[in-house]
Amino acid sequence: MIRNMHLARIARPMAKRMMSLSSYNDNYVSVLLQDKLVKFENVFLRDACTSPESVDPFSRQKSFSTAEIVDGLTIKDTPQVVKNANGEDVLHITWNQHGNDHKSEYPESFLVKYSTKANRRADKFFGSEQIHWDNKALNKGLDELNSTYTDYMNPDSKEFNRVVDVLNKYGLAFIHDCPEPIHEDMTEENTKDWPVAHLAERFGYIKKTFYGTLFDVKNKKEAENIAYTKVFLPLHMDLLYYESPPGLQLLHALKNSTLGGENIFCDSYLAAQHIRDTDPNAFYALTQVPISYHYDNNGEYYYFERPLIVEEEGYLESKTYRPKIKEVNYAPPFQGPFETGISEILARGNNQEVGSGSNHASASHYLLKDFLRGYKMFEDFVNDPINNYQIKLPEGTTVIFDNRRVLHSRNEFSDENGGDRWLMGAYCDGDSFRSKLRIAKRQLK
Repeated sequence: MIRNMHLARIARPMAKRMMSLSSYNDNYVSVLLQDKLVKFENVFLRDACTSPESVDPFSRQKSFSTAEIVDGLTIKDTPQVVKNANGEDVLHITWNQHGNDHKSEYPESFLVKYSTKANRRADKFFGSEQIHWDNKALNKGLDELNSTYTDYMNPDSKEFNRVVDVLNKYGLAFIHDCPEPIHEDMTEENTKDWPVAHLAERFGYIKKTFYGTLFDVKNKKEAENIAYTKVFLPLHMDLLYYESPPGLQLLHALKNSTLGGENIFCDSYLAAQHIRDTDPNAFYALTQVPISYHYDNNGEYYYFERPLIVEEEGYLESKTYRPKIKEVNYAPPFQGPFETGISEILARGNNQEVGSGSNHASASHYLLKDFLRGYKMFEDFVNDPINNYQIKLPEGTTVIFDNRRVLHSRNEFSDENGGDRWLMGAYCDGDSFRSKLRIAKRQLK
């Protein structure tokens, strides 16, 4: 039964109290929270309870399912707001379900956090802190992107946390003075001994792919990947034919004395933003038309479809009121044939397209036209030198970059000078990176 009588019986809050109960019934609880009246669903509150009976104190995992509390949940007594030992206001609620009582406590900080969508995201997602960069903007912040192996690996994690924060902001960081490897050749058995593995493992586990736990980037004859040749490697992202591509890539320059071979990096988010600002129809098409990515070679056949640009669903940025760009997918060397808007079955006996009429092209045809215009805009933008950053990695330097944001490329190189080029790479999952970012943000406060 809905208890409307409680609405009138609860006194107005005292002016000095930060949080107070306004009203409640068997569907919701309303509290005055930082001068705002906020209504919380009862099922949400009960489901979010962190008492030892609800969440195991050791595993920190829930001991019940949401479905178990849907039916028969009521509030037994008038909820109370009291201060805890730290002086924080806490909302106390005694629930009753099918004759069983359960007590829950909700600190003011918890209720503030869950009072708005922006607050709920605040300690989980940090896209608002990202800096979209071109060559000029990156050079302004370049000092911030540099660290050393010793500082990064320090157990106190202060510098590691700073680098993680930088990777969120720019998608790019450089770790200098990495030690010489103790082995001449990398094998699966000795991967744990290589400096790039030590750097990657700060994020958690290394993402193993069909290239191995680590991978050598060297010039090879009859190479199974264009990256293992001397020729120019266009801007791209790695492993987009995976359902879950790597979030981070690390490349350690062990030897880099050839002519050419400079690495090039570009912020794809800036390119996507440029298209959204200048040609909204093309931008929309880039979020809708799936691109086929595949690797069909060397006894492997990987395949996945994804649009060039993916937006964050259900959340608008506070400054622009537009969806945040979540990821970009661009890898021309690994692109397969298009499968959308490329053909129409014609009706037998005439030249009319089925369902469209003789004088009207299909909607998918027009969408593809917008897509192709936007795709060219994107490519022209990222390949303009003013929008990318070029560096010849010094030997002993490792670059770390966000594989879902930062495009990477390499100039053609030659060993006519007797030089050599050997980079060693590793991947980490984006989930591992974001986990460390959230912890870093807690510790950087």
